[in-house]
Amino acid sequence: MTQPGGSQKSRSSGAGFLLLSLVLAAIFIIVVLMPLEPSDYWTYLRIGDQIVRTHAIPTTEFMTYTRGGQPALFSYWLASLLLVGIYKVGGLTLTALVMGLCVVGLYALVWLCLRNLKLGPVSASIVLLITALMGSNNWSTRPQVFALPLFGLTLLILLGWQRSHNRLLWLLPLISVLWVNLHGSFILLFVLLISALILGSGSRKHLAIVTLLSMAATLINPYGIHLWLNTAAMIGSDLIKTYSFEWQPPMNQGWQLNLFFGSFLVIALVSAYSKAKVKLLWWVWFLGFGWMALSSIRYVLWFSLIEAMVLAQLAVPWLERYLDNQPVFPRRAFNLAIGILVLVLPLAFLPGVRQPWWKQAPESLADTTPVQAVEWIKAHPELPEHIWANWVASIYMSYALPDRPVWITNRIEDFNEQILSDNKRLMRASYDWQQILDGYDVNVLLLDQAYEKPLITAVSSSNNWVEIYRDERELIFMKSEQN
Repeated sequence: MTQPGGSQKSRSSGAGFLLLSLVLAAIFIIVVLMPLEPSDYWTYLRIGDQIVRTHAIPTTEFMTYTRGGQPALFSYWLASLLLVGIYKVGGLTLTALVMGLCVVGLYALVWLCLRNLKLGPVSASIVLLITALMGSNNWSTRPQVFALPLFGLTLLILLGWQRSHNRLLWLLPLISVLWVNLHGSFILLFVLLISALILGSGSRKHLAIVTLLSMAATLINPYGIHLWLNTAAMIGSDLIKTYSFEWQPPMNQGWQLNLFFGSFLVIALVSAYSKAKVKLLWWVWFLGFGWMALSSIRYVLWFSLIEAMVLAQLAVPWLERYLDNQPVFPRRAFNLAIGILVLVLPLAFLPGVRQPWWKQAPESLADTTPVQAVEWIKAHPELPEHIWANWVASIYMSYALPDRPVWITNRIEDFNEQILSDNKRLMRASYDWQQILDGYDVNVLLLDQAYEKPLITAVSSSNNWVEIYRDERELIFMKSEQN
């Protein structure tokens, strides 16, 4: 009997497994080859380390001298523990492996969704690859990555629910309790559930019960209902939208965002000529996640997954006719063997594994990570307190130099607008840069020669500062003793 999304021959041949393996291998290699960016990583290692050392979740900001001691809520506590545990057990190698598996897990689940929407193995794999590339600038190592497979699993469960398969619905409360303690994107779970409850075609009784249980499960966290309020405040925060690039609307710059904006044109064209019917729920998801993606870069990845499934439903008649009408790779044993090999070989690209066999392998850390300079500071404990460094360097130092409070971290919600504005003015070497530094009693400057040229020029021409360290990337200045 013919199966949805392709002939029985194409399915039983293992061609789908081989094609999926090729796409997932490409995704994994991209993830692990990306140098680890300091932002959104090292701060969470420090938080996780603090929890392990004190056996408690902090209640105040403890990493900076600008806001130290102020009340703070650490909602990503579970992700922080996972990240620091992974790092301590296996360093950057294991960290990259786990991040890669989370991203690959998401797209494997999306592939299953596409197959459930009657796409054949060839068209599902092509759509999956394009979708992955569109969202690839959101694969950096951060707590959000742990939430990605949870989103994919939720979509797969709701697809089954639409077809009256309700057994997996009972996984959603477990997904909810994990997600709420990992990342603030848990709200997306309820965007999916509530809209499905209103517009979906499955058993509303079953979904209503599961939705209520999932909402109750979100209260199983250290903060209870306050976590909802804090997450809502962050989403609506003008401060975060102003000072965090990823919260700003996307601009058509870079090939990932070229794909993003181009995909709207593709959807419009396919919708105009397709005779396929897409249920209202999918259009509501498309419009809702599309609005979020156009409002903030950080939502582009989530939207790309919904868009892929809408496009699949619109284009399935053409895809079946031109891509999936003929069996491919008919030799089952060969397909399974090559597919397994394709999935294993990318492990050679992990940081710490690739360097011995690949002389020009990408570095494990981004070049903005001031490793040498921080090691030098660590070796000179006599240096005075209060170091100013840019955002990226401060985030790295929050973990690498735990004994020295830093100026700022990636947790924008912990800071007031004055600190964020002063930080921006220092980066530009505003006319009052010295007064700003004096106001915070800054005694040491760690400056990036590539990105802080205006401030380096100003500091170098001032009698108030003396250069005490230099490497290929970083400069360190100390306040002159005569001041």
